Amino acid sequence: MRFSVRKQVRFHHCDPAGIVFYPQYFYLLHETQEDFLAHIGHPEHGLIASGVGVPIVDLKTEFLGMCRYGDEIVISLGLTRVGNASIGMSYEIHSYSHPPDKGQTLKLIANTVVVCSEIPHGKVLPIPEGLRTALLPYLETTKEDKP
Repeated sequence: MRFSVRKQVRFHHCDPAGIVFYPQYFYLLHETQEDFLAHIGHPEHGLIASGVGVPIVDLKTEFLGMCRYGDEIVISLGLTRVGNASIGMSYEIHSYSHPPDKGQTLKLIANTVVVCSEIPHGKVLPIPEGLRTALLPYLETTKEDKP
């Protein structure tokens, strides 16, 4: 199962040419992570208040096309791994074409790894059991995982 959220490309996301400035994609991906954690009942601010952080330790991104000011985008997030302390996340950003009846186009693929860690010291921690349980429905299987 994948989590998804719709957003609109806003002026502050763009460079002077009206195209999303690439670092802004990373803000959008992190916002989606926060939205996802809240959706599964473990908002990031709550985790932080309990002394658990989920900082990113790895990020790979493939830019496949441009998003422009005013575009409606859909960002989806699925989990590729739920380890002892780390969580693999895969993202896709699709942009709806204009007119919208032409469908959506894949604009970005990203894969990240976050690690549960103690705040403020950064010591790696096991994923809390309640969070692990909430994550598992979003763990995607691949053809290699299936018998």
